[in-house]
Amino acid sequence: MDVLAVYGTLRRGERNHALLEGATYLGDGWIAGALHEMPVASHRPYAYPALVRDDAGRVEVECYRLADASQLARLDALEAYDPADEDRSEYVRRLVTVHDGPVVEAWAFWYASDPKALGPQVPGGRWGALSRGAPAGRRGGTSGRCRGRR
Repeated sequence: MDVLAVYGTLRRGERNHALLEGATYLGDGWIAGALHEMPVASHRPYAYPALVRDDAGRVEVECYRLADASQLARLDALEAYDPADEDRSEYVRRLVTVHDGPVVEAWAFWYASDPKALGPQVPGGRWGALSRGAPAGRRGGTSGRCRGRR
């Protein structure tokens, strides 16, 4: 079964973590990149992070083995990812290296929409650190998918 690396609201203690019910936590790691806040807007009821390319940056991830294919489909919907129509998806999945983690390669959801919509960079590549001080319901997040290989 697929392994998912999460960096936003799917992390433990975040608003969408319940979508991982039945998945098995495997451990933490990091991937190269940077997180930017996607701020609250008329079409976005809560903020969440967007993963963008940055070879010098580090983004903390948690990896989970998913329970079944339907769980992955629900997560694709959360991420506004349509594998059949990547041009219209907000995020796209790409294979990346997971450092210091339970897997060596991961599918990550990369932001693929208008760069002008990006908010400020999230300090330290850890969404939870930013969201802890936010009022309930004001922060959210995205994830990435891992292929479980040691």
